Amino acid sequence: MSRRPSIVVRVFVGVFLVVSVAGASAPATAADSHDDGTPLSVTITDGSTPTPSVSTSGPASGAGGSGGGSGSSSGGSVRGGTGGGSVSGGSGAGGPAGSAGGGTTTPTNEVSLAGMLYVGGLNGTTTPLFNPADGTVELWFTVRNASTSVIDASARFWIDGTVFSNDLDAVNDVPIAGLQPGETRVVSASLHNAGQWTLISGHVTLTPPDAVDGTALTPVTRDGLFLLFPWLIVVLLIVAVLAWVIVRVVREALPPVPAAVTT
Repeated sequence: MSRRPSIVVRVFVGVFLVVSVAGASAPATAADSHDDGTPLSVTITDGSTPTPSVSTSGPASGAGGSGGGSGSSSGGSVRGGTGGGSVSGGSGAGGPAGSAGGGTTTPTNEVSLAGMLYVGGLNGTTTPLFNPADGTVELWFTVRNASTSVIDASARFWIDGTVFSNDLDAVNDVPIAGLQPGETRVVSASLHNAGQWTLISGHVTLTPPDAVDGTALTPVTRDGLFLLFPWLIVVLLIVAVLAWVIVRVVREALPPVPAAVTT
């Protein structure tokens, strides 16, 4: 008679554990397309831009004057990369007050290209999708024109698995056209095929003109590490735990096998 309460307690504990784990994994199925996924988490290594959307204002007007006027420079949609990722050029934003030739200090997380261009850190968000082989990674960074010339540049975004360094997706030749003196622009791209790799390495390489205002420039690369929720792996773990609990409960419920009688 003492075994029946023990079995009931074990069944109750097993069901409680399964329900708790299933509840924690519920957001994994929230996204079933590239458009309606819900970002779950992101780890930004060296980013400095809180959001890929920026307000628009014109570049600095005249030497020593503060930025004024209004205007924007929005890139069109670009398709590229092994997964057909999409990308859009960011809207232009006026630089800080000061001369059109650029400020004298470098903001946090920006990299200087000979004092002509300043490239911000790589930022991103991740979204798991219903297709286990897919998964979206949104990447963006800022570029600021500290020269006195209008600059045309380009960027290449790509992602790979952190553990095995396997290529996942790339978007090439993202145009950064007509970057005005004193203007700061957000450049973004949407990449896919993140799958269930969990830790995703993101990269972007900015390719500037060969020279600006007589100063030679070279490309610069920014990197970041991002976390993608592995919903398929979590579901498999839940199934394994559930199977283990059911086996244990069934074994406890069955009557013991009588010992063989020897003569």
